[in-house]
Amino acid sequence: MKVNNKYMKSILKVIGCMFVLILVVFSGCKKEWLDVKSDKMQTVPETVVDFQAILDNFTLILVGLGEVAADGHYYTESDFTSMLPLNAHIQNAYVWTSINQHENITQNTTFYTSIYRRILDMNIILDYVEKSKDKDHAGLGQVKAQALFNRGLLYFELAQVYAPAFKTNSANSDLGLALRLSTDITETSVRSTVKQTYDRIISDLTTSKDALPNTSEYLSRASKSAALGLLAKVYLSMGDYSNAFTYSNEYLKIKSELLDYNTLSVVANFIGVNKEVAFLNLLSASSYLNSRYRIDQSLFDSYDNNDLRKKIFFNVTSSGILFKGHYSNSASHMFIGPATDEMYLIRAECNSRAGKLSDAMKDLNDLLRTRYAKNPDGSSKYVDKIALSETDALTKIFAERKKQLILRNVRWSDLRRLNQDSRFSVTLNRTIGGKQYTLEPNSNAYTFPLPYEIIRLSGMKQNPGW
Repeated sequence: MKVNNKYMKSILKVIGCMFVLILVVFSGCKKEWLDVKSDKMQTVPETVVDFQAILDNFTLILVGLGEVAADGHYYTESDFTSMLPLNAHIQNAYVWTSINQHENITQNTTFYTSIYRRILDMNIILDYVEKSKDKDHAGLGQVKAQALFNRGLLYFELAQVYAPAFKTNSANSDLGLALRLSTDITETSVRSTVKQTYDRIISDLTTSKDALPNTSEYLSRASKSAALGLLAKVYLSMGDYSNAFTYSNEYLKIKSELLDYNTLSVVANFIGVNKEVAFLNLLSASSYLNSRYRIDQSLFDSYDNNDLRKKIFFNVTSSGILFKGHYSNSASHMFIGPATDEMYLIRAECNSRAGKLSDAMKDLNDLLRTRYAKNPDGSSKYVDKIALSETDALTKIFAERKKQLILRNVRWSDLRRLNQDSRFSVTLNRTIGGKQYTLEPNSNAYTFPLPYEIIRLSGMKQNPGW
């Protein structure tokens, strides 16, 4: 989306706020520092145009550590070795350890603090919206709702890697995130509990959803459907299947149309932004999650020959199987936002857990019918699935989640929550340089360590096991 001159001026107007050194947030500073403006550009946003300019400059700066750590793919020995020295944090994520954690403080810290910088941007908007004298009250309400959605999204993504999986019996004591909710960078960072973290995420999203339009003209801007979809994802990650059903169902009342994969090119390098996308959230481009991310042969073989995803999703090369099924207009940017296909899968799972097996299979079959090739008469070659029990239904749904949502930043979260159920827990294994690495279900390694530099400066507690 192009940014016009008026928006560009607004971005420049608040650029001083956007580039506050985040390490100061975690180490503390003197109040006097805030009173110094180095130049006239360090002013504050005042109007709807100013606030929207910051929002339209929104980028989720993630490198997909959870995707790196999840299953279904592998790196070659040479690609793994070549990650050093700049990407030791990616290497660590891949083998679920901290073998090189101290060798690469800068990159890992930059990844972590870049997200908190974007949270600060949202806090700037939320703070100054209340002080704005702009008479466009409807516009102010919209930018406030967008900022709340974005902050909830950022904290949710952080929680999937830096806080443990939500467990009802320990959420009030497990270490959560440092919740920064104001623009006062002199506040000391203190870790919340996991429950407090998720309460904040849910509060931000529920507050935002009713103030947003059902859909947005620009997919990079939040909408009610996007907020409903994200709430469904949040509650699913918590194992709250009643609320996950409610929000996925509400989403599908607004946005239920699925993309017919028969209309797609099997030779394209990406699928592209399409009718299923509710919010265009992208992972930063990284060769470690496209050209070097090789799909396991067993995952590739799990697709039926009539399943169009087998050709649309994958490029089979002499060096391995590469994924190319991104819902983005780029082969290097991975789409990770809420989308309609995922909502069908969430509602199907929730219906299964509620004993509504026919409803669950209807959602699953409706989705998969659009993924399969057609007969000459236009009928689908797909054969509807049936479920004999809850476990059977869930097994089929989880298989399709893994096959449909590749590189959508959901697999790691799925592993974390499903490991709490012995029916679906898995042990992951990798072998590098003749050494085997193992990730047991519910291991402490399912939560990444906070960057050591952040721990040193802030005095916050490190995650257990690191």
